[in-house]
Amino acid sequence: MSGNTNWRANNSDDEDDEQGDEPYISGRSALLLLVDCSAYMFDKDPASESKFAEFLEIAEAIMRNKVIASENDLIGVIFYNTKNSPTPEAEADLQQSLVAPRQCAIFLPLSTISVEMIRTIRAMRESNDHLQFDSKYGHSEGTSLANVLWLCSRLFSHCGYKLEHSTIVLFTSNDEPHRSNSNEYQQALVKARDLLQKDIAVALVPLSDEFDCDKFYKEFLCTVLEEDMAEFVAPVYQQSKEQLLRRIFSKDFKKRALAHLKWHIADGLALGVNVYSLSRKTRFPRKVKVLRSTNEIVVTKRVYVSSTFQEGSEEVETKPLLPGEQRRSITIGGETISFKPEEMGLMKQILPPGIRLLGFKPASKILVTNHLRGSLFLYPNEDQINGSTTLFRALHEKCLEKEQVAYCIMTLRRKCAPKLVALVPQELARDADGETFRPCGFRVEFIPYAADIRNLHILEESTPPEVTEEQANVFKSVVKKLKFKFSPSGFENPSLMNVFINVESLLFEEEDVELTDSTRPDCERIDRKLEPLMAEMQNLFGEDTTEAPKRTRGDGNENEPRAKSARTGPVNDEELVAMVKRGQTASITVAVLKEYLQRHGAIGLSSKTKAKLIEQVLELQKNT
Repeated sequence: MSGNTNWRANNSDDEDDEQGDEPYISGRSALLLLVDCSAYMFDKDPASESKFAEFLEIAEAIMRNKVIASENDLIGVIFYNTKNSPTPEAEADLQQSLVAPRQCAIFLPLSTISVEMIRTIRAMRESNDHLQFDSKYGHSEGTSLANVLWLCSRLFSHCGYKLEHSTIVLFTSNDEPHRSNSNEYQQALVKARDLLQKDIAVALVPLSDEFDCDKFYKEFLCTVLEEDMAEFVAPVYQQSKEQLLRRIFSKDFKKRALAHLKWHIADGLALGVNVYSLSRKTRFPRKVKVLRSTNEIVVTKRVYVSSTFQEGSEEVETKPLLPGEQRRSITIGGETISFKPEEMGLMKQILPPGIRLLGFKPASKILVTNHLRGSLFLYPNEDQINGSTTLFRALHEKCLEKEQVAYCIMTLRRKCAPKLVALVPQELARDADGETFRPCGFRVEFIPYAADIRNLHILEESTPPEVTEEQANVFKSVVKKLKFKFSPSGFENPSLMNVFINVESLLFEEEDVELTDSTRPDCERIDRKLEPLMAEMQNLFGEDTTEAPKRTRGDGNENEPRAKSARTGPVNDEELVAMVKRGQTASITVAVLKEYLQRHGAIGLSSKTKAKLIEQVLELQKNT
């Protein structure tokens, strides 16, 4: 059976290829929040809240972000420097044979993020005595950091899931938990080496402005993270806090390559490369249909059926179609052409996956107007072909030196249409904080084919108005006054944020939740900066002409007689002919033209367009 279906509409080859197949993720991410619960963490300043309350605020922000962005990740909360070690309220969530060491307590076991966990953290934060923390947990000092890290390591290993990333975030305002000549200091360093072998990362959030990492945490963190102590950058209190408090509802994409390809330079010469996506559009949360009465998820299945009508009866024979029996068709010139599924695959598979070099062109040939879609990133893969890094670096340095780009044909994966791309070399660049915002490698720019380029005649025929030098200088000043530092991280998707904020308000029963749209311009700031130039701009360009508002029905007195609508069409044949000769045909309808021609003996007017009718009116006038 072949259906007359426009299969081109369902063909997604022209969409972003990296959006189609998500790379396989072998494990989950786990995060343990480790907080110091000594008495000094609960001291309140007259102008600010306690350090423990700050931790609860940060923990709630992390959980509220993860429950939307990465709901499958694991999270837990551990207290240390406590007097008592009570078991969690939900003992069923605690792993068997796992007992907290002395002066430690498991507040939230390591488990999948849930709304109940967020409500528990919020209830403790909003309580004046933090849910009777002094009587239930108490305070102490001098807890062995090695024992606390041992507990974290056990929680990771007994969580019941295969973990891809394991991270411990430590919150404290004590910069010297153990003295350098103590046994606890050496035990902590030994445990740091164990964490390094188990690939467990540790991040420190100092909750004090006077925090000195050189006393203990510098050597400890460098051991865990395997960093050089000479290049160690100590975390700053406010920066670490703002980084964790920043709540952006963005998908936590795993750092996986989109494809592992071979870059064929010539016959018998190729190098292995990985293709990465540096930016990806965040999709809306997936919606599912549920039954209204029980809230059960409704599962839908699509089945293709072949129907046959028998002659002389109303009986219909139907049978389900297997994938091999289905066809896709397209109609061209009145003929229907059908294709089998394997034929569709062969039509897409023009070239095998890989990158094939066409040649080199100057970098000036890369035009902004030819930008088709978001660019990708190319980096060498030494595991695929030995020596790829050396060849890749030599080619990268020469392209930078000679300002050349490599034009190639790239097929990202099987059954994917080949794309014309330009590999643009780029150097490593860092911002003021030392963060990399432009990696070193080749940027993959997608170049249009000949059939993709559009020539707009309206741009070629139109002549721009002349501008005086004085008018141009005014807007040079406008550009200087309205300059700002642009960063993509400063603009959040307002439609996506609106969805998540409304979901949160319903979930946590919040009211009057406002959406901050970062894409809206600051009109007050713009008006304030342009105020000195407004008078000069009005003198040079004049004021904008504003039309009077049109009067609508219902305005004014209802008893007032309504004005008759203005006459736009012709009233007689002479006026119609005059309007056609002057080219004023916009207000003349097709019915009026047909009626005029029928009175003059014309026939066969039903299928003619308005332009043909106007030509026939002019020809009729020439003959008379």
